[in-house]
Amino acid sequence: MKLLICCVAGIFAWSATHVVAQSPKIGYVSAARIEKESALALQIVEELKKEFGQREQQLQALQKQGIELQTQLEKEGAKMPVAERQAKEKNLAAVGQQFEQLRRSVAEDLEVAKREKLIRLLEQANAVVRSIAEAGKFDLIVQEAVYSNKQIDITDQVLKEIAKRAGK
Repeated sequence: MKLLICCVAGIFAWSATHVVAQSPKIGYVSAARIEKESALALQIVEELKKEFGQREQQLQALQKQGIELQTQLEKEGAKMPVAERQAKEKNLAAVGQQFEQLRRSVAEDLEVAKREKLIRLLEQANAVVRSIAEAGKFDLIVQEAVYSNKQIDITDQVLKEIAKRAGK
């Protein structure tokens, strides 16, 4: 019985030192770099430009129209007949109101689209991180850190894998 207890105690002692001696493998990923530098993030920027380009042009046209009306009123307003000046002022107010409505609408829609696309980006990036973690036998991958050593930073690996997957 004493021999059995000694063997069990020895096994526990050996396994405890073995576990302590084996340090966990930790990695770090910069989410900010993924959001700014990844191929998918660049694709998202291009998608947003295409999706909102026409509306941005409409905004610019309205702004130009408003500036032209404002300039015309400032230069010639005093010389214009009262009815014409009032009509131009009314037109300027209408253009200004239309511009503001469109600007707010574009800003809101753009924000929603950005949020949706960012969620998609983060989901795909997390999938890449998981696959790298499993393949590299990592015990822990963190995204936020006050400090990280370059040796544990796997952001470049993640960026390369995202680019590879985005190319497919």
